[in-house]
Order: sequence, then C-alpha cells, then structure tokens
Amino acid sequence: MFKRSRVSMGALVALAAMAGVAASAVPEGRHFLLEDNNAAPGTVRFLSQVIELGADTSKPSWVTVTRTGDFTDPRYGQFSITPTMLAQMVSNFDKRVTGQDVYIDVAHKHSDGAAAKVVKLEVQDNRLRALVEWTPFGVSAVKDRGFAYLSAEFHEAWTDNEKGAAHGCVLLGAGLTIRPVIKHLDPVQLSTDDNEERPYRLLLSPNLLKQLTGTDMNKYLKALLARLITLGFTDVTAKPLLDATEKQLAAIETDEAKCLALVETMAAAGDAAMKQIKQAGGGNVTITLANPEPADIEGAVTKALAARDTAAAGAKTALETKLKLLSDEIAAGDKTLTPEGVKKFADDYAPMITAVTTDEQVKHLAALAVAQAQALSAARKLAGLGYNPASGSVHITVDDSNSIKKLQEHVDKRLSLTDEKDPERFQTTGGQLLPRNKAFAEKCLAEFDQLHGRQLFEESKKLAAGVGSVSDVAVPKIAERTVLREALYGLMSLGLVDVGTSPFTNVITIPYSYRDTTAAGVEGLRRYEGQAIRKGGIIQTEEETRPIPQKLAFQLSSEMRMLLGDSVINFEPVAENMRNMVRIVGEDVEAINLNELARSADEYGATAVVGEALTANVNGVKRIFPVANFPVVKPRKVYDLKGVQQGATVNPIVVTLNAVVREEFRVNPDGSALAAGVYYVMNYNLGELEFVTETGAAFVPTNLWVLTISYSYSTNANKFDTDLGATAVDVHWDKLLFAIGGRKAVIEDDRFYNPNMILMSGNVNNSLSQAKTFQANSARVATGLAGDGSVGFIKDMPVWRPRAPRSAFGDTRILVGERGTTRFRMVKPWSVNPMEQARDANGAFIDAQESFGTQWVGSHTPTQLKSSKTSVILYSATGRVAR
Repeated sequence: MFKRSRVSMGALVALAAMAGVAASAVPEGRHFLLEDNNAAPGTVRFLSQVIELGADTSKPSWVTVTRTGDFTDPRYGQFSITPTMLAQMVSNFDKRVTGQDVYIDVAHKHSDGAAAKVVKLEVQDNRLRALVEWTPFGVSAVKDRGFAYLSAEFHEAWTDNEKGAAHGCVLLGAGLTIRPVIKHLDPVQLSTDDNEERPYRLLLSPNLLKQLTGTDMNKYLKALLARLITLGFTDVTAKPLLDATEKQLAAIETDEAKCLALVETMAAAGDAAMKQIKQAGGGNVTITLANPEPADIEGAVTKALAARDTAAAGAKTALETKLKLLSDEIAAGDKTLTPEGVKKFADDYAPMITAVTTDEQVKHLAALAVAQAQALSAARKLAGLGYNPASGSVHITVDDSNSIKKLQEHVDKRLSLTDEKDPERFQTTGGQLLPRNKAFAEKCLAEFDQLHGRQLFEESKKLAAGVGSVSDVAVPKIAERTVLREALYGLMSLGLVDVGTSPFTNVITIPYSYRDTTAAGVEGLRRYEGQAIRKGGIIQTEEETRPIPQKLAFQLSSEMRMLLGDSVINFEPVAENMRNMVRIVGEDVEAINLNELARSADEYGATAVVGEALTANVNGVKRIFPVANFPVVKPRKVYDLKGVQQGATVNPIVVTLNAVVREEFRVNPDGSALAAGVYYVMNYNLGELEFVTETGAAFVPTNLWVLTISYSYSTNANKFDTDLGATAVDVHWDKLLFAIGGRKAVIEDDRFYNPNMILMSGNVNNSLSQAKTFQANSARVATGLAGDGSVGFIKDMPVWRPRAPRSAFGDTRILVGERGTTRFRMVKPWSVNPMEQARDANGAFIDAQESFGTQWVGSHTPTQLKSSKTSVILYSATGRVAR
C-alpha cells in the first residue's frame, strides 16, 4: 500500500568540506590504502561489488579488487589506476617480487589476521580480479559483520628492500571494508536524464538491492525501479511504490501480461508523484497517492492481452501471405517445376522471410530460386550428354583488354604516375624502366592477381558503375598492387641479382650450378681414340635460405579520410601512405640485396683472428679503436619465421671490455629500449671499433680497461689509401682505376667469371670522375663518363650507384663482380590487411583507422658463387688510427 512518503531534499545536498582534511602534494611512489575512512566533500556513494559467499565457503571464489580510472582522495590528491598498472600487479604477483603471499584482511588491520589468501590475479575488462581462499575469520566478517566490499592496498612504484630493484606497481594486499574509495567496481547501472537538472543525487542502498534480488519476481520490480529512477526517484521515495507493487505482484502470481500491466500502472502513479515533488521546489514534501484499484489493473490487463493477440494474429496472416507469394512467383518463373519442386525451393527460402518482408524482397528471392532451379536442370542435362563441369582454379591474367588492366590505368592516372616523365619516375634505375625489372614485376603481379583477383574485379565493377567508396572498409587491392609494382620498378638491385618467385615455406630451396675448376680444362679435352672422356666439371646442387619478413603499418584519421575521400574509387586518403610504402619497402629490399652482395664477397676467403689485444690504445680519452685487419666480415645469423636463430653464428665477433663481453648496438624492431649498459659499434669496411651506451651516446672506456676482440676479416679485397700525399689529384684517382682493373682481372682470369658490374656510392663516383683518364686528351677505351658527368663504365664494366639506407657500401667500398650470382626470391608479394579502428595506449578509440602490410622475400648467395665478387676498400692511412 502506498500511503505517505516524506522526502527531505535538504538532506541530499552535498556536505561541506570536512575540517582538517585537505589534499596535499604526495611524493612520487605513493603508498595507497584505498579505504574510505574519511569521505571527501560531496561524496556520492554508488554500489560497489557486493561479496557473496556460497554455501560452501571452503571453495575459492573470484572477487574484484580494483579497476582502472582517474580518482581523487583528500589523502592522496588526484591519482590514476591504468591498465599498465593492473598488468604490472599481475606480473609482479606471478613473480612473487614481495617474497611473500598476498592476503586480504579486515579494515586493513593486519594484526587481526587474514580474511583470505590471494591465489591468482587476472585482468578482466579493465578490472583486477582475484581468486581467493577464504578463512573462517573472513567468512564471518562478510556474513555476520557486513564487510561487503574490497579496498586495494598497492604501491605504484615498489622497490624491494634487499636489492633496491624497482618493480613498478605491486599489489600488497586488500582489505574488507564498508566504505571503499573506488566506486563502481561492479556497478549497478542507473538510468538518469542528463538533460534535466536535479536538486539531489541518486542513491541505491545495498539493502534495497538485496531486497530486489531476493525475490522470484525481481525482474518486474527492477523494471519499475528503472522507470522510477528515470523519473528522478531515490531509493527512499521509490520504496513505498515498490512495496505496494510487490504486494500486487503476489496476487497476480505468474501471469506475465498482468505483471507488465501493473508495472505500467505503478510507473504512471510514480510520474504523478514526481510532478508534485518538482512543484514543491525542495524542502520537506509529503506526498499522498491513492492505491490503484484492482479494476484499473484488470482493465489494463485486458487491454494489453487484446493488443498482444491482435498483433500476433496480424503477423501470422502477413507471414502466410508472403509465403504464398513466394510459392506463386517460383511456380510462375519456372513452369517446368513440379508442385514438389516448387515446395522444395519455397521451403529453402522461407526462413529468409518474415511478416515485415516487402513484396519486392519476396519476388527477388523467388527469382533467385528460379535461377537456381534452371541452373541445376541445365547441369543435369549436360551431365546426361557426357559433359562434366570444369575443375581447377581460376587464373587471372592482366592483358590489354581485361578490367584489371583498365583499373590499374585509372589508378596510375589518379596518382599522376602517367604524368611523370621516365627520368623522374625511374630515377633510381637510371631514368628508365629496366626490362629486367618490368619482367620480374609482371611475374610478381601475376601471382598477386591470382591471390586477389576477386577483389580487383569487384573494384573494377565499382569504377565502371561510378559508385562506391572502397577504402571505407579496406585499402583497395589495386592500391596494394600499385605499391608492389612501383617498388619493384624502382629496384636498382634487380639488375644485379638472379630474380624469381618461391612458394611461402619455412625454408626456401635455391638450386644452382657452378664450375669445378679442378676438373677438365682446355687440355683435358684432348682425348684420343679409345680414351675416356672427362666430365666438364659442372656441379649441380642446392642450398637453403629462409624468408625475410617486411612489415609496415600506417594510420589514417577520419578527418583526413573525409577531407580527401570524395571520389569514385576512394583511395586518396591512402595515396601518401602508398607512396611512403613504395619508398620504404623498396629501400629495404634494396638494402637486403646490396648487403648480401657485399657480405657474400667478404665471406669468401674469410680468416679468423682470436683475442686481438687493443688495450694499449685505451687511455680514457680515445673512443675509436682500429683492428689490425680489415674489412671485418659481418657475422651472419639466420632466423626462422618466429625470429628464433637457426644454427650457429657464422664469422662471430666477440668484444670483451673490462672483462665483460659486450653486445653489438642495435635498434630493437619493436622500438623498445635496450637494456642499460655499454655496447660496441663496428665499421665493417674500415675495421674500426667504438662503444656507445644503450641510447647510442658515445662512451669512452676508462683508462687501462682491458679490450680484446675476436673476429674474421676478408682476404677478398684490395685496400686503396685515399691520402694524396705528394701525388696530384687526377693521377691519384687514376691509381684507383688501376686497382679496380686489378680486381676485374682476379674475377675474370683467376676465378673464371664474367665481371660485368661495379658498385660505388655517388660521392666515390664524383671523386673518381677527377681521374686523369676522364680528361679529353687522356681518354681510354672502354672507360668513360655517363651523360650526367658521372663515371659510367670502367674497363667495359657498367657502374651502378647503390641508393639504400643502411647499405654496406657508404663511401668506403667499391664492389666488382658478375651479376646474377646472388638469388633474390619474392616469397609473398606485398599485401595490406583490412583496416581497423585505432586505439590509444589505454585502449580508447581515437577516431582513426590503421592497418599494416606484409611481404616476405629471400636473398641468398650460394657458397660456391661467393667468389664471383670482390671489393676495393677506400681508407685514409692517416685517419685510420686510434682516436
């Protein structure tokens, strides 16, 4: 019965600040006990998780300890609990960094004993969850003394007291409490009207929740409570209405329609009551509402039932009409079908039809059924005549007439590629598209088209129709295709290596052949009658290499997509990313091939040095230490697809400084920082060693620190001193031409290869162009300048200029050798994954989309072909000293 309810509005106004409680600055690494012993001013309490213990309290149970968020407390000021902190708590718990178990006590009073022991921690939906084993003391505290919430005790920057090691955020324990600081641990969601200003805050007491969840009819009470809170009720003002409703529900029992009608009636009564509260304007208000008569409820029930029956009957009639229309349309569309056939197809498509399906949609489904029936009929007739359906896979090619070719032309035009002149577009390959690059690109594109033919065809249809924006959900496949093609077009190194494709496998097999120079030579051909004919000494074999991953991500904001996305085939928002990918992927492939050329040349004839002492140069001032022999051979490590090294390191380097073996400085692929320490850096061409910190800053070894190094150096190189001395500039660089000619003779006469390439940097090329040979009156045959004034060919060998960051050339190496002895294989051509929503470090959306592309390649020089290349190392005798 709902008689009277007295509500004090003034009692719900926020409390004044409590005397003597003020937020103060707290030093870094604060220790939090999250038990709300002193409520902050204006505190409004929402229901946190209620700990409920089952009948068997001996079994472990899961509880919520704390959650992420930004909070304020008078003792600590403002503080945050982040997902990273929760992860650190779990990690440190698993590692037992505190050296002891973690317990839950009562009211953070450790001396009273343990209420529970934490046996496991997990992070679930930004909440820290704990699996705990309860003690009788803890069970009593929850069941008998009302300690229903948990309050976490943690340290945000905990340091152990033994080694002084920092461990980050550590959960030290938790306490059962009745007033936790962190609210909403597992909140009851309350519906409020954000547009309506209220003179009071909403409250929900645990007793009321217990009352609601303890009855079998709680779903109707909950529904009514939600309606009342929407109107502005508190638990105090709502309780009389809820009590009256509960009594009425007891009379109605299990009749769902009557229960729903009662909820509607009581919600209307609540609406009238709230209008009286608002008209009173605050203060103490007495509200009297008449108890609704049973007749009112019976009328509402009758009305609700009638409406329900009418709606159900109408829906049934509508569905029957739609199903009949489907059967009629199928029968009319294919008159060869028997009544059984019509029924079969109608039954197949019936689940797709509802009462609200339009006639047009039904007719479309019927047309699909007719088409299916006719196709099956035709297939049966062809089978009867002996014709079998084609089998196998569809292979899509790009010829002058198909749609993919036209789509590619459209994209090239949109990206202004067709407007670029060859010298600009193909500047990395001498201003022209090399036939070798074009042939290899077309081979890789054919594989790409076979993998993504369906998507390319769909994109071409959208272009033909003049509709559709394909980059709203994914990067267009034609865009990926363009990235792949342009990257391959611009690779200078493709003209220097043997190119091909290979299936994606853990290990790539590289077949090759080489000449055994100890077998039959020219004299061995002189075989007379009856004599055995010697074999020519061509050995066919194979070696293995592993795929090298190339992965690159990008991100697009929604604002950029909207600003640039108004087009037929909408990829302008990714156009700049495409160009960037072309450049970066191309540079990386270039560096892989160029480094393989130089490294394989150094590995031929490599000689090991063990324990070379450099201590004499360590004086506390010098930081660069040349080794006795150079160039130094770069260690070769092979990794599988998981990044795990396979086999031992070939030509390893061991640097020992002050009795500590130092690792080589590197940049971690994931961008993370190196561990604190001292690392070595090696200039492999010049054989110069230096040291840096984990940040890359120069490090000067302390005076008399012992420094030793074990390494391998290359004997397959000629060293050229760039110091002029008393020699004229043009004469001095003429000597370098002579040295290059000498390496050609080694490759040609001693190793039986055809030297047809020279690699040198632009700076070296520019310096070499000063040689006297290139003066008009001193010109030599088969050695001259290119059209742009650079050195074009030497001893009839064309000169190439490597352009790739991180290549092994720099301005200190010239490579001479035969092209095509190193194998480059495209294992999986470039492909971009579907776009997805981007998030920040805390997992929040940032209104942007991101994706990444992948490609796998292989680059390998067979062991017996490494002698096909050699080097000239440029150095300064006066500059290559300890310094």
